[in-house]
Amino acid sequence: MPKSPILAFYLDSFKAAAGEGAVLELKLRLLAGKVPTLRKYAHQQNLGNIEDELATHFGDALSVAEKDMLRLCRQLRNKVLHSDFYAARGKLGELGIDTQSGGVKMIPLPVATVEEFAKKIAGARAGTEGTNVADTLSTDEGSVYGWFFEAGAAGDFDKACDAFKRAGAIIDRLAGV
Repeated sequence: MPKSPILAFYLDSFKAAAGEGAVLELKLRLLAGKVPTLRKYAHQQNLGNIEDELATHFGDALSVAEKDMLRLCRQLRNKVLHSDFYAARGKLGELGIDTQSGGVKMIPLPVATVEEFAKKIAGARAGTEGTNVADTLSTDEGSVYGWFFEAGAAGDFDKACDAFKRAGAIIDRLAGV
């Protein structure tokens, strides 16, 4: 598949978020393997409710906010990796991370001519053409590309990357307990 300009703009920030999400999962699995009562999670396909088990095992070493951070970051990682960027934005919001629209519009172009394209662009500028991607679900037909652009333009991938790093720091601290 040829690399599109949109991919060129945001693929690296998506890769960084996906990578940090994968590192977070690895850290959770390594910690689970280290603690006898958590070992069953080390190789499970689905991490499930490992956060509840972590909260039980580490008790007061985790604040309520940290427990929420670990749970929501695991869910956020899944949304990012499965390209459900609308739901990922919702998880960022649940984490208390400010999100806003990237201003991306989806404009259908059933007839691909220069004239039709110019007409659609003029309509988008006038506010009479297109749908704000932020007002759609990322599971709607044809919306993965639009939501990828929307999430990238809004900085959602960078925000997810930062959240994963903060959750990873919690795991690092617990691994030293």
